Amino acid sequence: MCACTHNHGTPARRTRKRVGVVLSTTVLLIGGGVAWAAWTTSGTGAATAQATTADSLVVGPGTPVGTLYPKPAGGYGNGTVGAVHTTVANPNAYPVRITQATVGAITITPASGKTCAAGSVIASTPGPMTLTTPISLAANSSPTAVDIPGAIEMISSAEDGCQGAAISLTLTLTAASA
Repeated sequence: MCACTHNHGTPARRTRKRVGVVLSTTVLLIGGGVAWAAWTTSGTGAATAQATTADSLVVGPGTPVGTLYPKPAGGYGNGTVGAVHTTVANPNAYPVRITQATVGAITITPASGKTCAAGSVIASTPGPMTLTTPISLAANSSPTAVDIPGAIEMISSAEDGCQGAAISLTLTLTAASA
């Protein structure tokens, strides 16, 4: 055996010490693996969402401020002649921008005792008219005054009975979320 003065211990003690070191190292490795798994965990499952359904804009009669007269050969001088005045409310939970207007059926009610032939007032643009300046409406907005410039015109041959006539029409507005 050894001629040294220190004690190497019994073989059982050395085995217990070695098992303790191996066990401690194993616990550290396993514990580190669990901690790593906790930081990178993931899961997959079903989820749902629902898109809203767009509500129609509420278009109502407005108060006209301009006048309409037979269209001259050179056209009207500005967009206030033939402007259509209305109110629009946006009942949606999101803001919208009105980008187009379409003039539908036009009704002319002449002043008392006068006549004004149907077709004396027409849409300036057949079909949808793209607005030069889109009109923005806030989410859930109450009725807001809106002018659609140059939407209608009176034909140049309109009879005198069209003077003072009231003009009503259907108006379809096209909007997109803003």
